[in-house]
Amino acid sequence: MNNLASIKPMAMERDLIDRALSELGQSIDVRGKVLATSNAPWDARVLLEVGGQKLTYHCEVKGRIDRRSVLLDLNARGLAVPDGLLVTTLLSQELAATCRELGMQFIDTAGNAYLNNGAGLYVFVSGRRASELGFNAVEVASITPAALRVMFGFLADPSMLNAPYRGIAPAVRVSTGAIGKVFDTLHARGFIATAPNGDRVIAAPDLLLGEWATGYLSRLKPKLKTYRFSGPSVQEFSERWAPARRASAWGGETAAAIHTRHLKPGACTVYLQMDEPQALRHLVKDFKLKADPAGPIEVVEAFWNMDWFADAFPTVPLPLIYADLLGTHDARNLAVARHIASEVTNHVRR
Repeated sequence: MNNLASIKPMAMERDLIDRALSELGQSIDVRGKVLATSNAPWDARVLLEVGGQKLTYHCEVKGRIDRRSVLLDLNARGLAVPDGLLVTTLLSQELAATCRELGMQFIDTAGNAYLNNGAGLYVFVSGRRASELGFNAVEVASITPAALRVMFGFLADPSMLNAPYRGIAPAVRVSTGAIGKVFDTLHARGFIATAPNGDRVIAAPDLLLGEWATGYLSRLKPKLKTYRFSGPSVQEFSERWAPARRASAWGGETAAAIHTRHLKPGACTVYLQMDEPQALRHLVKDFKLKADPAGPIEVVEAFWNMDWFADAFPTVPLPLIYADLLGTHDARNLAVARHIASEVTNHVRR
């Protein structure tokens, strides 16, 4: 979603919408057109004529969706509303079914669709393949694990967007050589832009946060050292363990509970600076933790330098709490996740 008050779709978004509307017209008897402007935080606005009805939708445009977690993130951000419409490239049958399950209306560039306005309109088409390569063959610059680390830094501390490369690199643990490529990627994807005074700005905070969260869960976190344990109850562990500044911090549900006071944690997530190998051993020994793949106590390697972003202590920065909550796939956490997402995007816009 975009953060400008009234905006015309960017060229890439417009191309994707036009293609999706064209394919939808070939799939079912629907006529559609893009309206001149949209209102924040949406990317575009379209008019659909279907079944004798004229319906206006606010659109979230996503270039590619290949995992359920992306849809869960969009749902957490409030896309599943009667006038909300996801526009994307070819969506698999499984993901189309997920959209229907979530009540999230969509159209894609192969003519698949789910439309249900609760007032007599119901359309569900899935399984269609793209008639030609078209937009699906165009790969926008990919979001790498290094890019995800840098995106985290920008969301946690927007001033870092205009910091020297040598200031960004140690904070998020990437090489200075990688940062230029990351900026190119974020510009190409429309996440950042250049202001008239030459400063870099985050052009689409909602979109950047969503891309960060889903990318973290699917591409960065799997590369981190992660352990699960059983031991004391969640409540006892939360009361007895205390993070050490610049060495560890609460993440996940416990961090959300500390920050919002609106959640009773059902699990604990600890982020630990693992440069010192004894840190994990001491934690396991002190609390008599036992390895358990289904255990409620999760310990994750801190992927950033904990000397930075310490203002959030005793929790990790808010963008990471948001991603952790989405990763639980627990409906009770989604309302809290939405609240945290609003805090992050409001902070970025200031």
